[in-house]
Amino acid sequence: MIVCAEMDEQWGYVGAKSRQRWLFYAYDRIRRTVVAHVFGERTLATLERLLSLLSAFEVVVWMTDGWPLYEPRLKGKLHVISKRYTQRIERHNLNLRQHLARLGLILTRHFRTAFVS
Repeated sequence: MIVCAEMDEQWGYVGAKSRQRWLFYAYDRIRRTVVAHVFGERTLATLERLLSLLSAFEVVVWMTDGWPLYEPRLKGKLHVISKRYTQRIERHNLNLRQHLARLGLILTRHFRTAFVS
């Protein structure tokens, strides 16, 4: 059972900005862990895939930002729409972005020195 689940989407790209990829994921607010994630376009179909993964858990409270597709899909459930209650998942987004950028710099530096020598 998950008492509070925060859901969010994060934009990224592979190689070029024209090749967009979206990460949709749910974050357990109490355990501070990612519960489920899916990659895809920013559509209702991708959100449905995430929610089908989360159907195995009993989520009591859903916390999301103001993306319009969350509200009709979570109708009838305890759903809080607020930036204030999605601070943890937004912080997780920032940490993930920083770690990926650092990894990219390390790999670039490694391959540059490997091919120069």
